[in-house]
Amino acid sequence: MGSALAGIFRQNGCRVVTSVHSRSDRTKQLVAEAKIETLPTLQDVVGQSSILISTTPPQYAADLAMEVVGMTPQAGTLYIDANSIAPKTTQTIQHLVNSAGMPMADMAIRGLAGQLRQRGAIYLSGQQVSRVEPLLSPIETEYLGDEVGSASLLKMLMGGLSKGIATLVMELGVGADRAGILDRFLQGLGRYYPDVLSAMDSVLPTYPLHAGRRAHELQEVIACLADWGVESQVVAGGSRLLESYSHTELEKSSVQLNAATVHENLRALAHQSSFLSSSTG
Repeated sequence: MGSALAGIFRQNGCRVVTSVHSRSDRTKQLVAEAKIETLPTLQDVVGQSSILISTTPPQYAADLAMEVVGMTPQAGTLYIDANSIAPKTTQTIQHLVNSAGMPMADMAIRGLAGQLRQRGAIYLSGQQVSRVEPLLSPIETEYLGDEVGSASLLKMLMGGLSKGIATLVMELGVGADRAGILDRFLQGLGRYYPDVLSAMDSVLPTYPLHAGRRAHELQEVIACLADWGVESQVVAGGSRLLESYSHTELEKSSVQLNAATVHENLRALAHQSSFLSSSTG
């Protein structure tokens, strides 16, 4: 998602910089392919930026904010958290960055990175949103008010829904394949829920690389619901399913599965003996 955002900002005349110091080989490859300017260290990025955007796995969002604060950013630098984190986590980060003289905005991105320009939407809340909103054209944007966390709340609920549907299709599809009726199951899905089947064409190929990250994102949804007095059942099950998915061998086949059909993705997952296995004896 960071590379997709970088392309949008550059299209709108911005200089976009990052650092790949201590980052994975895959991240370095994505940055190189997107032709994003790299600086030696995160300290260099912080020192040369008027707007900082955090796009990191949710479990690292607060740590990254703390690291940035320790680098003495320029007063007035706008800090934008664009991660899939609960509103309470977002507000904790707000206190951190405000203490360093940085205003903060909350960004929630809906849609897949590859379809961001055509079908994506970005929700914004918090301080000085007007500084970044014009730089996101042509993506549809919506301002949700001054309170940091409002955008995160909407993203939590919508993300929980989309991942919940995907994990339900995975569980039932794997069951259908192991029972020998996957073709019949997908025919029924296409007949009665054609929009769901169409969505899975785009969504399922993204999971071999991102199952672990999305399991953590659903943990944030669980925390969000708990703050409103809701004990998660379905979302919690989805998180456990994605944790199981993340321990399969499918990441090694991610390139092939990225171009695969729903049928092929479900069959590949069903053939992972460690995925959702239980004794029937």
